[in-house]
Amino acid sequence: MNAHNAHNAHNAHNAHNAHSGGDASFAAESLSLALIIAREGIGLAVPPAPAVPQPEPLAPIRRLRRIEEEFAHAILMFEMLETLTVTPPPADMAEAKIKLVGRGTSGDKTLLTLGLPTAANFETEVALVLGYADLRSERLPEITVQTADLVSFFLSILPLRGARAPMTQRLLALVMDVATSAVQRIKLGFAAPRAEMFSDQVQPMIATPLHGSFPSGHATQAFALATLLSILTRQDSAKAAPIHSDSQLFRMAARIATNRTVAGVHFPSDSAAGAILGITLARWLAGRAGITSEPCPSMNFKGKRWGQTAPNHSRDFYLARLCEVLQGDPCLVIGSPVVAPVSDLIAALWAEAEAEWGLRWS
Repeated sequence: MNAHNAHNAHNAHNAHNAHSGGDASFAAESLSLALIIAREGIGLAVPPAPAVPQPEPLAPIRRLRRIEEEFAHAILMFEMLETLTVTPPPADMAEAKIKLVGRGTSGDKTLLTLGLPTAANFETEVALVLGYADLRSERLPEITVQTADLVSFFLSILPLRGARAPMTQRLLALVMDVATSAVQRIKLGFAAPRAEMFSDQVQPMIATPLHGSFPSGHATQAFALATLLSILTRQDSAKAAPIHSDSQLFRMAARIATNRTVAGVHFPSDSAAGAILGITLARWLAGRAGITSEPCPSMNFKGKRWGQTAPNHSRDFYLARLCEVLQGDPCLVIGSPVVAPVSDLIAALWAEAEAEWGLRWS
């Protein structure tokens, strides 16, 4: 009888394979049929009584490690996004401001206010975009890879690759996707034009994304990664991680952001706004992990005033300029810290990532 069942299963396999849609489905089908045949070959005529499982109590972080990666990531995303909202801009886009609001320990507080540059501001920056185009051939390999992969550029700086730091990888994926969710919601509100809409001389070297230009998503993600990693790997956990122009992490973040201007798909002020958004989101994540030594101050970025105090009033974006602005500038008002509610799950994830960093030389 088992031989007869095996023959029928084989015939069913052949019939299905004639209509198979590819190697992956063929492999899955083959495994399923093999398991059916194997079960029939070893099954008992009278199955024993079912065993009653005795579950062991596990902390949520340990349970998280035992489930599919995509679902573990979805849980962490829900944990982060439940404390973040974005307020829509007013109808008058000339005065548009969008606020990122965090649900803090003392109620909802504004984490970041972003003010949209004017059309005249963007028009001024077109000359910068055209100037950066001279670097396209030199930076082609970077720009191409960075359309889909930013993390590898940061892991070339720190020894946190692969299986030696799986929880760190989850932390990086989390801050990346939180950044994507926030920046895309903000872009939707602003609907800011791209440089190619101002000049047919821009001719981007890569496909221009369909969503708005301000803020830059790549800048948001890059600075979120740099900030998170600088907090995670700082030497003195009692002190806030500095943002300075000598940091390899922040130099990489600024280069990634600038590469989007080189490619012709972003204005420099897009990168400035994205950098500040990314820094804020990484600090908020650290706060959710219970890192009290890294404050998350409320900030108000006035896109119209970016570059007002720079040499020659340039609206260009570069790391040294960003560092100057973070120390005090009319385009950025820095307020009081907003204290995030601690998530036990994210705190446990952070603790395991810290432990991985502590074992990096082992």
